Amino acid sequence: MTIKRRQLLLGSISAGIAVTVARDFQTNQRQTYLQSLAKSQISQDPERFLEAIFNSDAEKIHQGQSVINSLRLTPPTLPYDRKMSKVLIQCSKIATQQYLTGKTLLTYDGSIKKLPAYSNILDDYTQIVSFRGREAQISQSVEVQLPNRDLTSDPVEQNLNNAEKTIGQTIKEVVKIRREIPVYLGFVLSSAQNNIIVFRGTQTSREWLNNLTAIQRGYTDPGSGKYFGKVHDGFIKNYLKIVKPLPREVAQSLNPSLPCYLTGHSLGASLAIIAALDLALNVPKLRSKLQLYTYASPRVGDLTFATLHSQMIPNSYRVVNLADLFPLTPPTLGVGTYLHVGQEWSFLAQLSDVMPNHVVDTYRNAINKQQERQRLE
Repeated sequence: MTIKRRQLLLGSISAGIAVTVARDFQTNQRQTYLQSLAKSQISQDPERFLEAIFNSDAEKIHQGQSVINSLRLTPPTLPYDRKMSKVLIQCSKIATQQYLTGKTLLTYDGSIKKLPAYSNILDDYTQIVSFRGREAQISQSVEVQLPNRDLTSDPVEQNLNNAEKTIGQTIKEVVKIRREIPVYLGFVLSSAQNNIIVFRGTQTSREWLNNLTAIQRGYTDPGSGKYFGKVHDGFIKNYLKIVKPLPREVAQSLNPSLPCYLTGHSLGASLAIIAALDLALNVPKLRSKLQLYTYASPRVGDLTFATLHSQMIPNSYRVVNLADLFPLTPPTLGVGTYLHVGQEWSFLAQLSDVMPNHVVDTYRNAINKQQERQRLE
């Protein structure tokens, strides 16, 4: 049994090294080939080579713009509500404070009335529930070295121990132990006039990495089996980490005769976009009452997703700072195709740096001053 264990151990290490070396070799070979090909083309006809590069760049720009121009969103049936937008962007700020407070104070119960950003404009609302989720966090880094033991006179065992010793002297691996901690991801408010579902914005470096990792996956409604195109894999994973309670479970108890607003800033906007479709499909009694207001939203899905999303939730509005880089991600064309959803309302607040142009307070200040304007086609 010991020999088998060691054979498996050494075999796994050898296989891992072999795969890594082979992959690196293939990558280096491809890069070397492309570099040599480029040098050859440059030396033979440099002007033609440059012309090909310029034409390629122009073609990429043309393709991206063609995709954007081909999008036909279903127009809203209701006008953009400035008064409600002020309430919703304030809720987005509160959601950020709720998340940070929950991570800092273990005794915090999620009540938004205890937060500095709470405003009396919400006094008519009752907080029904807070969304709780899981967030991966590195708790410890451990340097692991293969064991070195000489506890047997068995020559085969000794040979394996010697092999382990040799490998252990040259291979060390830092293992990052991750644990998932509960965090607040938003909340639900209810009043006699309407209901509000809020998702918080991006806070962690890992979430920013997920935002920029543009791998797509197909989105199919489990109930109807209808295909809704491809969406950002990282955003779907973040939405699926909402474990208690699920937004659709809370929505079942909401008054279906009242407007139901979904909102979020940054990452929260992407969660609100996915949640709106989820509710439209799984809580049909609310579908006609859903209104989506997003702030600094990234692109979430492809042409099919954006088109069908607007058909399911036509009353969708996207507020964007024209100096904010985040809404330009992921790029329209890259690893997949990405397009925005929602009628665009924009403003310009250039604060001379990336993050100040993006933060929720910049959006809140502009909306409170009614600086956002509808984009005219």
